Amino acid sequence: MSVEVNREVPWGRIVKIMFLALLLIAAGYFFGIWCGRLGQAYTLFLQPGREILELVLWLLLAIVVVAVTAGLVAALLKPLWVAVVAFALSTLAMILGWQVGIGPALGGLLYFIICLLYARGVIKELNERLKFSVEPVSRGLSLLFLVLALVACGSLYLGYAAHIEREGFTFPPAFKEMMTKMTVIPMREAIEAQTDLTPQEKERALAEMEEGFEEMWMGPLEEMIEPYERLIPIAVAIGIFMTLQTILGLLSWIPGLILAMIFPLLQITGMTRIVRETREVERVVI
Repeated sequence: MSVEVNREVPWGRIVKIMFLALLLIAAGYFFGIWCGRLGQAYTLFLQPGREILELVLWLLLAIVVVAVTAGLVAALLKPLWVAVVAFALSTLAMILGWQVGIGPALGGLLYFIICLLYARGVIKELNERLKFSVEPVSRGLSLLFLVLALVACGSLYLGYAAHIEREGFTFPPAFKEMMTKMTVIPMREAIEAQTDLTPQEKERALAEMEEGFEEMWMGPLEEMIEPYERLIPIAVAIGIFMTLQTILGLLSWIPGLILAMIFPLLQITGMTRIVRETREVERVVI
């Protein structure tokens, strides 16, 4: 038993194929947009806050959306070349949403190759099964998760590396301010506790102390890091990749659950139908 796009009306089937392909294309474009934004948000990772949390959440949503739509396309668009065309268009959409260039093109090529392997594996396993199941569709998504996280972190590396190539490495002003405040808190309390100083003198002393901290510590630290600045984008990208992999590992069950709910809905709405086939089996016996 298999699930496939309804073949009763040829034009209706074509429309359904186009609809599923458009979903995948839109998902690819959506993912590309957030890859591009991640590639421009390198300074945010040195100053954790709400902005970086929102960025990561949107990126995770984009990855899940791509995984779900890729599962639908791999399971329903047959023969394989139809799925190949859909994945190729999704790859182009991802590159356009990200940025047209060599880096995004290489990321898109990696995404396309893994999608082809995924679709081929899903179609092969579904054809070998006697009854349709979501399991083969959701099982291969772990590799797709890994590749999508790798592509996203590749965009972060490319953006950060280009920034350092142009301007060199410097700590973001907000990061400097945060480190200064954290370091001078004990000194601030000591100055504010002094009763022989006026409020204006206390403010002046605090300002001089913070300025002196940046000159004595942050500046020399930047100079110390400068010889290794080209390694910083790699380190940041690897750190974010490991973080994304951990989170995606915890979320790996979500696309399978979504697909398990979508396939019955597609059958109810007439988008798909159940086809039962009788097959002739040939065996060698003694």
